[in-house]
Formats: sequence, C-alpha cells, structure tokens
Amino acid sequence: MNEPKWLIIHHTGVNPAQSFEIINEYHRQKWDFISSLGYYIGYHYYIDVDGIVKQGRADTDEGAHCIGYNLKSLGICLAGNFDQILPNEAQIKSLKKLLLELSLKYKIQFEQIVPHRKFANKSCYGSKLSDLWASDLVKEANLETQKSILTKILELLTSLFSIFKKS
Repeated sequence: MNEPKWLIIHHTGVNPAQSFEIINEYHRQKWDFISSLGYYIGYHYYIDVDGIVKQGRADTDEGAHCIGYNLKSLGICLAGNFDQILPNEAQIKSLKKLLLELSLKYKIQFEQIVPHRKFANKSCYGSKLSDLWASDLVKEANLETQKSILTKILELLTSLFSIFKKS
C-alpha cells in the first residue's frame, strides 16, 4: 500500500502533448501494471493542456513513475515538454490546487514536493522550470490563504473595536 510522503512532478516530455489515453496505452504495453481504478498509467494524477486533472491511480495504489519511491509518493504528470515550453496558466492553476490539497491531506512538507529529476538522471519536469517551482506554488497558495485569514481577523477586530468605542 502506498503511503505518500513525496509529491513527485513529471512532464510527458513531448510536444505536442500526449493525452491521458495515449500514455495509459503506452504504459500498458510497457509493463501491464493495472491500478485499482482500471488504468495502466503509472502516475496517480495527469494534468492535460486544458488543466483538466484525471486520476489514473488511487492514492493508496503503488505508482509506476519513480524507481524506489513508488510506495511512498504520488506521481503527478503534466502534459508537455518543459525543456522547450512552459506550462500554461490552466495547468499551473490545476497543479497548484492539487498540490495544496494533497500536501495538506498527507502532511507533505514543501521540501517533499519535487521534480522527478531529484531521483532520476533526467531533466523531468523540464529544464525551463527550477527545482523549487512546484513547491513554490504551494508556498504561494499558503501565503495567500494566510493573508486572507489575517485580513478577515483584522476586519473583525476593527468591527469589534468600533462597537466597543460606541458603547
């Protein structure tokens, strides 16, 4: 059973981007390792060029995306070759939301949100993206959430102060 402690981000490495179905078929032919969801794709999540997230493996399923980490990580793949181009806004928005949800759910720290290249001699998730790019998306989301909470607290305190000042 997979116990996620890492979020490992990948790219398909080809342009134009391949679809979930094409990668699923490629992985079926490559190792025929079916998930509890009925797919062969090795990644737990796949984000297409439209930002649509498709789940290929249950979070508890063993992955087939990173040797040595398939039972302690969730693999997330974005469509595209980020050695050549950058992810688009729809993909970034979906990845940010997914990473935030998964990191909170499994208590995964920023340092455990990494590109595939951390564990493999590859450029994956693409040389146009820094090693901290994905983890910085979660940090940014956390800061936005904290700022929103602090703003609401300040508004409440101002309102309470105004009420006490009148009495």
